[in-house]
Amino acid sequence: MAVEALSQDYIVSRLEELPTLPTIVYELSRVINDPMSSTAEVERIMSGDQSLTTKVLKLVNSAYYAIPGGVSSVSRAIAFIGFDTVNQLVLSASILSALEIKGPVRFDVNEFWKHSLGVAIAAETVAEHIRHPNPPDMFTSGLVHDMGKVALYTIHQEAMLSILKNAEDKDISYFESEGDLDIPRHTTLGYLLAQKWTLPAQIMAVIKYHHQKDPNLRGGLSSDLNQSVDIVYLANLLIHALKFGNSGHTVILNAPKDVLGRLTIDPNQGFKKLLLEIKGNLDKANDLIRILCSEG
Repeated sequence: MAVEALSQDYIVSRLEELPTLPTIVYELSRVINDPMSSTAEVERIMSGDQSLTTKVLKLVNSAYYAIPGGVSSVSRAIAFIGFDTVNQLVLSASILSALEIKGPVRFDVNEFWKHSLGVAIAAETVAEHIRHPNPPDMFTSGLVHDMGKVALYTIHQEAMLSILKNAEDKDISYFESEGDLDIPRHTTLGYLLAQKWTLPAQIMAVIKYHHQKDPNLRGGLSSDLNQSVDIVYLANLLIHALKFGNSGHTVILNAPKDVLGRLTIDPNQGFKKLLLEIKGNLDKANDLIRILCSEG
């Protein structure tokens, strides 16, 4: 189908062809959200998928988490980084595996996921900076915020490539280029895919609204969900400004003072301190994307 004839109904119907997430994701989430669950239960569930367990242990042993001497079991990983972080790493690795593009890729997928990982790290860092109750959740939300772009590429390569070329030719953002060409937004496609996978409400809100600065135009989100969107909105701008990876355009915007205000980040010294923290964490993340995007 020609790009000009693309309709949202057609794209949405093709989303059903994308893989589902493994059952381990849902089993693990259920157990981890049960206050009566144990480390042994988590280990039992993860033993059912050795490939995923191996990948998660590689991630845990990366420089980003800096565990002295490393760990060789899920129980030891939990002891160092906690249930929530292990759960988010399982979810992150599973989503990236489901979105793996088969065959030759006609855009720089490594730079794309590098940008996404940068947003994940920046979002987690912002969350820690403002004492968010669960920074690991923000890592996953940041990592998959743009997954609608990969979904579109999987469904209709030419559509995504035309958005990229138009953004480059006109020096506009990917989001503006979608509107320019009247192609379904990556925010909508990502949100619909998140619904298909029954991802947490926080991830769905971030995917759908991470380009919407005004909380009054976010469909009546709760204050907690609005804060999550603000965190990833800011993280996305900062990673673009730091030129860490590339998600499809080179437009750089300043951090809005109203968003900083809602996140209680001082726009002067507090903001400078936050940027240094993000840069420091990015420096430790060189091997994370390689592990996340590797097979097995």
